[in-house]
Amino acid sequence: MGFDPEKYRKEKEKEITQTYGNMRKRSFKFLFLNILIVIMVFVFLFFVRNVSPQTYSSITDSLQLTIELSKLEYIAPERIGAKVYIVNTRRTDKQFTITDFYFKIYNDTTTIYEFNYPNAVNGSISSLNRRLVFNLEDQLYLANLKGGTYTVYSRCKINGKSVEVRRTFTYSEEVIYGILTEPYYLVGEEIKPELYIINRTTKPVDFEISKIIWNFEGKEETQIVGEKVKLYTADSYVINFNRIFKIQTLKNFELGAQIYLADGSIKEAKIIVPVTKSHEKSPGELDFNLEVDEPVVISKTPNIKIFIINKLNKERYIKIDKIQFSIASIGYSFEISNRRLYCPPFGKTYIGKLERLSFNTTGVHDLIITFVSGDSKIEKKIPVAVGR
Repeated sequence: MGFDPEKYRKEKEKEITQTYGNMRKRSFKFLFLNILIVIMVFVFLFFVRNVSPQTYSSITDSLQLTIELSKLEYIAPERIGAKVYIVNTRRTDKQFTITDFYFKIYNDTTTIYEFNYPNAVNGSISSLNRRLVFNLEDQLYLANLKGGTYTVYSRCKINGKSVEVRRTFTYSEEVIYGILTEPYYLVGEEIKPELYIINRTTKPVDFEISKIIWNFEGKEETQIVGEKVKLYTADSYVINFNRIFKIQTLKNFELGAQIYLADGSIKEAKIIVPVTKSHEKSPGELDFNLEVDEPVVISKTPNIKIFIINKLNKERYIKIDKIQFSIASIGYSFEISNRRLYCPPFGKTYIGKLERLSFNTTGVHDLIITFVSGDSKIEKKIPVAVGR
């Protein structure tokens, strides 16, 4: 068979087209990968600078200085928490000497707190680990700052080389107006809401409430108040509504309140009121955890908050018959009963804090939680570490 130029041309065109198409696919994949990497870098930088509670200094001799804040946004009268760590970025243990340590919290107009320690401190850090250098909460109780933006700054010499690091946080002051109801209601039940006011500023506030206009599904009710109120920092005040709203249908409702003050200003608060047919009869797929504001130590009242965890992807309406908290090693027992909980999907819900609790011995104590609701009974053991 002789050479066919036309057939050869078509085969070469097909080969070139396939090769070019494959090159375009590879180029597109490579371009997409590069764009994805750039986006991930920007997201990481945004997180580190704006969300992460830690900021790192530059690396010197494989070591870094870092500031860790308990949170980035505080509301009076919350306590400021700040710690300084030295971090080992190597996969081997590292020796260090810290000298001329300095720590400061300040804003645009004044320095709030300063700490100096010029003496040398020697130590070592294991691979990819960190050591605590300074803890603000060990030095003083810092809270009730004026509203604004503050900077936490620290510097020192690590093995003779200077490093510095800074971090900012905001501190807010406000008088909070809110509405208090049950966590959820059944169809046919009645709502008798309460208005609460909390002073989360650094100074006393005086005001007079003239009236409150309540709004429930378009129905307005006016409540004449005429009360003068003075609240010191962290104080609260509650006003009971002297009438009721009845739930007629199975749906979530919006409840609002406009608060008219004697100085002519108007405050407003709104909430969503969940409604269900019935309480969950035999709740399962639940867990419990605890949170503390600071380490638990002996001879000091701990602030231990208990949360219930919803492990399902659905809303839960749970009526607690009884939940008991006991620590046998110190003879402690505390009980909560007849309480409703609304649990969002995969969410956690605050139950309460352990009252009248104190430890007189160090070590690990077992907290036993016994939860009873309808036909369900759940027990959980949580260790509580107590220091000196």
